[in-house]
Amino acid sequence: MLAAARERKKPFDTDFPYPERYTGVYLERRREVGYGLYKAVGVARDDHAARERQRLENFRFFGAPHVALITVPAEQGVYGALDAGGFVTAFMLAAQTHGVASIAQAALAQHSTMIRTRFRVAKDRKFVCGVSFGYADLAHPANAFRARREPPENIFRFA
Repeated sequence: MLAAARERKKPFDTDFPYPERYTGVYLERRREVGYGLYKAVGVARDDHAARERQRLENFRFFGAPHVALITVPAEQGVYGALDAGGFVTAFMLAAQTHGVASIAQAALAQHSTMIRTRFRVAKDRKFVCGVSFGYADLAHPANAFRARREPPENIFRFA
């Protein structure tokens, strides 16, 4: 997987399409979190080699000893992915209650065919994401990073 991730020239091989682009507040948040995390681990914005090394940590599961591969029945399409999102949330919260750290990883879905082949995932399943988990290395600078929290009125809008 790491070798495939290094070869950036290939298009993503996803079962669910990635967003075409991020705009507005979504682009702002993505940049804020990305730049903030890279800064926390000592990667300068203009250090492209270090940024690439950090990006590849996704495919080393950020050093976690375990990864759960989340799939859904292909026939359920995007609705299966919605259900998987609920499962991922519950999984991560349950892990946290037991002192286990976790991180959902959409980046793994960039290589869905390879995941299906390597881990013998049935052909009638679609790969959604991975969840890497294990005990946190509290000394690692990435684990001290926290994104700015939005006030609820900026997140939830009801008519």
